[in-house]
Amino acid sequence: MTEDSTPKQDNGEPSRRTPTLVPPDATAVEEQKSSRTPLLVAVGGLLLVIAALLVVLVPLLSEDRTAPTTVKEADTLKPQAATQKQAITRSEATDPAATEIEQLIGTWLHKQAEAEAENVAAWGGESYRVATFRGKECSQLLQEKQYLTAREACNQAIDKLNALMASKEALFEEAFAAGLLSLEQGNPEPAVEYFQQALAIDADEERATAALHRAEQLPTVLRFMHDGQTMETAGDPEGSLRAFSEAATLDPEYEPAQQALARVKAAIAEKEFQLAMSRALQAMAEGKTAAARTALQKAETIKPGDRAVDDLKQRLLRNQLAGRLSALRRNAERMEREERWSEALRTCTEALSLDSNAAFASSCKERAKLRVELDNQFTAIFAKPERLFTAGPRQEARQTLLYASQFSLRGPILASQMDRLEALVTEAEAEIEVVIISDGLTDVVIYHVGRLGFFQEKRLVLRTGNYTATGSRNGFRDVRQTLKVRPGSGKMVFTLRCEDPI
Repeated sequence: MTEDSTPKQDNGEPSRRTPTLVPPDATAVEEQKSSRTPLLVAVGGLLLVIAALLVVLVPLLSEDRTAPTTVKEADTLKPQAATQKQAITRSEATDPAATEIEQLIGTWLHKQAEAEAENVAAWGGESYRVATFRGKECSQLLQEKQYLTAREACNQAIDKLNALMASKEALFEEAFAAGLLSLEQGNPEPAVEYFQQALAIDADEERATAALHRAEQLPTVLRFMHDGQTMETAGDPEGSLRAFSEAATLDPEYEPAQQALARVKAAIAEKEFQLAMSRALQAMAEGKTAAARTALQKAETIKPGDRAVDDLKQRLLRNQLAGRLSALRRNAERMEREERWSEALRTCTEALSLDSNAAFASSCKERAKLRVELDNQFTAIFAKPERLFTAGPRQEARQTLLYASQFSLRGPILASQMDRLEALVTEAEAEIEVVIISDGLTDVVIYHVGRLGFFQEKRLVLRTGNYTATGSRNGFRDVRQTLKVRPGSGKMVFTLRCEDPI
């Protein structure tokens, strides 16, 4: 049986059966067996001698192999390593092959001690079990002086342990990734095991510590998720929101909880959005602008920039504008009927500032502007009616009357204004009989009438107005008098004499 065909035990480890040491030239000897029979007889005799020697020496060698190790080895190596160390006999130290095996065993024990310091027994698994088995086998084979097989076993143990320690980080990441996958799949038990394995590899790894806590919380998280899904299916979004919120609070990194929470929040928000839009439409239909604006503000808070909200806001603005223009139009029409032209002009101007294309406001402004100008003319004439006694202002008044008569919509105020002005103009144009009494010695002159000369009494017909009359006489002071000629009092008598001597 060769070294590569070492039998396995039922537990999966290689059998402890001692392999037969096969020298390198064993094949050559077997091929020449038939031609070297005498030599084999001699070798057989030699083997009998060696067997006899072994009967005597084995007990002695056993005592040496079971001797206690030094205190230093007992303190630094674990029991298993110490046992392997004791298996090496002092007599083998003189054999170069045995010395090599001893060095390999020392290397193995050193590496094993370092690995044990990193808790390899907790995470090394089958690889570490195989490595330790090879290490034990190496010591046993050395004891049996099967150096070739012992060297192979030692090298396999060292290589296996080196590979295991080199893969430590990869094993950690593999266990950590498997734990995360179990978390994502909602399997808490394997997740806990994987993260515990990762922490066995690196106890100070914060990610694994946090992930283990998540895995331990996962059963509670899953219960909340189940409750939330049940309530969501039953049409209870508020209840499912509370359950999913609890799950997300326990494990903020659990993606299904975050997704469910976002889904329920979106459903609740959509419901509130539709309700706000419905209220806005109803308020607009009822002409309740303030209520519609409030509902739209809430909808916009839920869905900023939503096109439906923007469209409805524009519609509300148009409705508001139309409502405001309608109110201004009613006010303007009322003010026109009441002939409050200045106020009508302001109202129409405001309407045009809101909508420059408002036809009613344009025509209203034009009418109001003309009537305001006419009112101003009447006001100016009525403020100084005596100016009508002069031909120029009186002619202007006549033109004002003619202009006012062209307005088809003549209300009571305009009619009253026209009647009053007509009366003033008629009065200003009335001819009044005037009698001037003098002494026959005073030379009388009336401006804009002429020189009347000397007389005792002079009768004239003058139009209503104010006339300036002067009198002069030699040796006497001149006199000046204003003759205020007014209708309605019959003939008017004025006296004009120079009676103050110089």
